[in-house]
Amino acid sequence: MQRDEATLTDFTRTRDIQIDNVIQILESSIGRLKISLMLPRLANDLDRVMNQLRFTFYEPARNLLRNMLHLDVLKMEEFNADVLHIIDYFQHHFDIHEMFPELLETLSIQDRQLIDAFENLLKVAERHLRRTSRAEINMERKLHIMFQERERVQTRIEYYRKQLRSKNAVLRWKQAARRIILENQENDLASKKWKNNVRIQNEIEKRSRILGDNHKSSLEKQEELRQELDKARRDYELLIQKNAQREKEMRAEKNKLLIQLEGILQKYDNNIGEKLRENLQLEDQYKVAKKELDDFMVDYREEEAIYNRIVVTHEREEQRKQQERILIFMMNRAARKIQKYYLKWRRDQKLKARKARKSKRKN
Repeated sequence: MQRDEATLTDFTRTRDIQIDNVIQILESSIGRLKISLMLPRLANDLDRVMNQLRFTFYEPARNLLRNMLHLDVLKMEEFNADVLHIIDYFQHHFDIHEMFPELLETLSIQDRQLIDAFENLLKVAERHLRRTSRAEINMERKLHIMFQERERVQTRIEYYRKQLRSKNAVLRWKQAARRIILENQENDLASKKWKNNVRIQNEIEKRSRILGDNHKSSLEKQEELRQELDKARRDYELLIQKNAQREKEMRAEKNKLLIQLEGILQKYDNNIGEKLRENLQLEDQYKVAKKELDDFMVDYREEEAIYNRIVVTHEREEQRKQQERILIFMMNRAARKIQKYYLKWRRDQKLKARKARKSKRKN
């Protein structure tokens, strides 16, 4: 048993190694394909490629690319040998394409489709090679579960179909009953419609009689209104005649008043002319009087200035004398108070001396 398990383990390990080798070969093939397609573009953009490969593991490729530009096409043998050497180097170091991912975008559509095909082939191969018996068993189990689920779904579908058929039968019965009800309703509607038509006809006849009566009364009313209109028209014409006569009288009165107004205006014009002349004379007199007043005011201001100076001087003198009188009064008052206090002090001193002598005599 242990030997079988060891054998199975060795087989599994060997199988994994083989699968890894196959996948590695496919990946290297895709890398060699990419570098082969990118090689002409690397030679065309030599300056940028040289700078990017400098001080890297792939620095020998710089010399190969530089030699590739100087190959002589006429020397076929040397040309073929050098080209094969260059191709062999890039095929061996196909990882260089990872340093120039932007060049992949510049490839033609056919080249990119070829690369995509190889990458899809790698994915399919890896998926099939990595598939194990356990995965297959799990897949079978999933398929069995899906089959059972499908059977259950079909059973439910059949059940729902039966339910649908029964519901369709019930629906047909309901539709038949609905048709019977609709027929009864239509019969009732026809009966009600006939009754409504009879009622409408009766109402039409009734309304016709009412309209006839209204028309007759309307004609009578129109005749009355016509008579009233004739009377109003006669009254209006009479009023117009009276207003015309009144207007004639008012116009005569207006003309009379206009004549009187013209006389008044003429009289006013005459009076206003006289008043204007008087006003002009008064203005001339006013100017003369104003000039005399201005001359008088000049003399008056000079006299007033002299008077003000005299008054100010007198007031200052009076104020000085008043201050002197106040000062003398204050000094006299202060002297009297000092004298009064001094006399009181003398009396107090004498009284104290007298008391002192009396006290000495008693002793």
